[in-house]
Amino acid sequence: MQNKFQTFSYHSHTNFSDGKCSIVEMVRRAKEIGYTELGISDHLIVHKNMWQSPSCAVNQYMKNERHIYCTDFDEILERYQRHCDEMRRVAKAENFKLYTGFEVDFFTYDGWFEELQNFLKKLDYDYVITGNHFLFDESGEHIINLTDLPKIYDDTSIYRELLIRHFKTIKQAVESKMFKFLAHLDYARRLGDDICGPNDFMVEKEAVLDALAQNNVPMEISTKGLRRIGDYYPSDNIIEAAAKRNICFIISDDAHHTNELGLNFADAEKILKGHKITNRLKF
Repeated sequence: MQNKFQTFSYHSHTNFSDGKCSIVEMVRRAKEIGYTELGISDHLIVHKNMWQSPSCAVNQYMKNERHIYCTDFDEILERYQRHCDEMRRVAKAENFKLYTGFEVDFFTYDGWFEELQNFLKKLDYDYVITGNHFLFDESGEHIINLTDLPKIYDDTSIYRELLIRHFKTIKQAVESKMFKFLAHLDYARRLGDDICGPNDFMVEKEAVLDALAQNNVPMEISTKGLRRIGDYYPSDNIIEAAAKRNICFIISDDAHHTNELGLNFADAEKILKGHKITNRLKF
């Protein structure tokens, strides 16, 4: 890497959540490729009605990886405390700058935000980012995994309502000022261009961009999109709109394996340069 492009990432995962490698393996690979520091942001997904979700019947991954999806902050506290302790231990043993972070799915049912705040006060962590993977009704009580939308609802008329709320929820998360940056703004493109294409929901997406600018919250350009949909998160038109607002950017690999660390960063740098984006995040 040698200073040709960003030599760190703050959005990555280990086998504590849905990554495939240990903390030590991720850190040693980061050192090998010339990273100067690494932020591990394992998932923090807590919703009281998680196991009442229709996704539980159709999503095999959720069935197999139950430890990622939680229903009670108190029940997971000790496990997350141990994880934070292990992060500090590895950082010291490897003599490497390692940040302890979490990627939070932002929910809106009554009391959730206060529970999250109280939970985080009990952890020795460095930062949180937000990236939503679920859709929910107006009350926030009933949720589905976003990628399960076509499997659960035959009536496509409900799609728009759920996705509008999805982007409004992202805006609400940004406005909370709790998060260091916003992950994969248009993750919903995983549903396909016929449901959520690059030019769909632009009113809602631009409202998110306005919130980012007004609250001085950065956003990522994620190379994970190349591995999922063949394009970056976010799409080029969103990057251009963000550039006009002078929104701060960071490149993320959203690495779930050591071989994904730093993947396509040089190309992402070219994109940011093409949009004349120089406002960049570094801890």
